[in-house]
Order: sequence, then C-alpha cells, then structure tokens
Amino acid sequence: MFQNEGSIGAVVDGVSDALDRHADAVSYAFVLVNDGSTDGSWDVMQELQRKRPSRITLIDLTRNFGQMSALLAGYNDAQGDCVVSMAADLQDPPEVVWQLIDAWLAGHKLVVASRTSRDDGRLSDWSARFAWALLRRYAIPNLPEGGFDFFLMDREIRNYFVREPEQDIHLQGRLLFYGTLPFLVPYERKRRPEGESQTTLAQKAKFFIDGFVAHSFLPLRFISLVGVGLFVAAVIVSCVIVWYVLVKGSAVEGWASLVILILFLFGMQFLAIGVIGEYLWRGIRQVRRRPQYIVKNVLPGGDTRHD
Repeated sequence: MFQNEGSIGAVVDGVSDALDRHADAVSYAFVLVNDGSTDGSWDVMQELQRKRPSRITLIDLTRNFGQMSALLAGYNDAQGDCVVSMAADLQDPPEVVWQLIDAWLAGHKLVVASRTSRDDGRLSDWSARFAWALLRRYAIPNLPEGGFDFFLMDREIRNYFVREPEQDIHLQGRLLFYGTLPFLVPYERKRRPEGESQTTLAQKAKFFIDGFVAHSFLPLRFISLVGVGLFVAAVIVSCVIVWYVLVKGSAVEGWASLVILILFLFGMQFLAIGVIGEYLWRGIRQVRRRPQYIVKNVLPGGDTRHD
C-alpha cells in the first residue's frame, strides 16, 4: 500500500467475497504492507484489521522503500501454502484471485494473471508494451507477452524467492529464473478508479534497467562488439592515411571529419563506462547487503493465516 486509502477497503472486500464462495476449498489471510504512505492508508488498514482480526496482518514500514521492498516484506511474513501478490489500486480485479488459486489447486506452481489489454493511457500502454517486448526479446525469453505484476506462487517458489534476496530485484525475471513454467490466466487490466500511479518515470526506467542488468549480458556484449568494430575501423583508416601520405606525399585534409570521429569515439567511451557502471553499482549494493526495508510496526492477525 502506498497512498491507497481510497481503494484498500474495496480490494480486501473484493478478495474476501471471491474467496468466501469457496470456503470449503481454501482458507486465506491478508498481509497488508504500508510502504510509507503519508495519507490515511495506515488508519484504514487498522480499521480493516479491527473488523477481521483473525484474517489480516499489518506491516508498517518506517518509510517508503519502494514497491519491491514492500512486496518482499509481505512475502517474508506470508505463511500459506501459496501466495497471491497484487497491488491495492483496483486495476487488478479481485475476482481473478480465485482463478489463480483454482489453477494452483490443479497443480500449477506459478500462475500469472496475463493482461490481454490495459487502460492506462495510450502513451503509457505503448511504452509498457515496448519495454516488456525488449525484455522478452533480449533478457528474459520465457517472460509472458506484456509482462505481469499480478500472480500466484507456490510456497516452494516463495521460499526460493525470500531465501537469498537481491538488492535490485527484477520481480518477473526472478520468478521465472527458477524454471517453473507459468500458467497464464488472461484478464483485462482496468483503469485506476481513484488517485494516480505513484510510480515515477525514473522508477520505471530503473526497473527496466534492472531487468536487463540482472538477466542479460547483452549491453556488455554490445560494448565489446562495438570496441572490436571501432578497432578494425581504426586500423583500416590508419592504413588508408599511410597509403595516402606515401602516394600523394601530403597530409590528409579534412579536420571536420577528424573532429567528428574523435567526438564519436569519446561518446562511445562514456557510454561504455556508463553501462559498466550500472553493473558495478548493483554489485556494490549487493555486497553491502543493507536491509531492503525496516519495519516500524507489525500488527499480527490470528492463527487463521497459518492454516
């Protein structure tokens, strides 16, 4: 939860309604994580727990650590045989939760709610599809088309996930790394009924870069190939210059082209340093092993969540 005071109740009620119809098949509980909200989200969460004390556990982080850290806090606390992970913005229909669990009961350990369409605005929709397509093509080949954020994972996968947490986790790539084929449940992603997305363009860009850096060496390979190409080009140009001087007996004219070439080479060098820096920075963060989140308060639910 981050600035979701207007939708938290509807999410909890919607999921409860969907699962209460199948009380003979499953027992369930909620783990709600407040990721440093400054609105009334924490008050709403406490009120919901007072109404369902045996079903709701609340985790309040000391500040906004980011979506992935908040999810990890919830995964660490979740005690069920499977975990459904979803946001609190009502873009993912609560009724789909039962479809995910039904597929899990059929034997699938990773069940993904696959978006058949989305309604976030043309520019946002196009950029999201383009980014997911790049990740699928060059970094995570088994990534479902269009990506996913709403899914169910078996406890076995949950245990893998929380056992060795990375500092810069790319959620989808990490889930698919274990080799479990995802079972897809199609659904239509809705427009956010209240408020606006709190994810900035910079955060989206970092998430995209994390996907490449964590699961692909293509950027480094590209730099190596460009370096080889530039070296070959430099050898050829040097031979041409030597031939021109020996044959023509004068220096090669064209300072403009020489300056352009120098600027191009320096630009490629800085680009290469930047790409290497992205990999190096993530290695430094992992070695430091700083905590990904700090819990301010935990209000545990009853024993139902351990069923």
